[in-house]
Amino acid sequence: MPDADDSRVKAYRKQARDGTLPPVLLWWVSGLDCHLILDGHARLAAAIAESTEPRLLELHRTVPDDAADTETRRAVVAYEAELTRFAELRVLHGRGIPDGAEFAGPALTRRLDAARTGRRPTWAWPLPGGTAEWARITHEHTAGRWDHDEPS
Repeated sequence: MPDADDSRVKAYRKQARDGTLPPVLLWWVSGLDCHLILDGHARLAAAIAESTEPRLLELHRTVPDDAADTETRRAVVAYEAELTRFAELRVLHGRGIPDGAEFAGPALTRRLDAARTGRRPTWAWPLPGGTAEWARITHEHTAGRWDHDEPS
């Protein structure tokens, strides 16, 4: 993160105060269980320096259409099965038993929403060259500012 005195941060501080600061671009990485900042380090530092909440734009892997369709079908089948179960209970125990829509409806809504908007794990592949290559790339891109211990 750049310091509050960094020229880029100073340029963004007025926008942070004015509420016109562009969003910080985040990427959700499931394997790390956290967000990574893809773009906007200086904007985030400016927002922090001004004690304002930055706008965020989050990228994450979503559900493929075929999986969403499958989950939608499963949600509808479960909903219908629950309504059938309640109808059978009503036949056995009378009209005092609810029709089940009050219980099955919200569950259907949650499942349908998750089928279209749910997150999926982020994909990752091993880096050719392993840890040694990672250390080389890190050293190259940070000009040696970040020293780390080589694994044994």
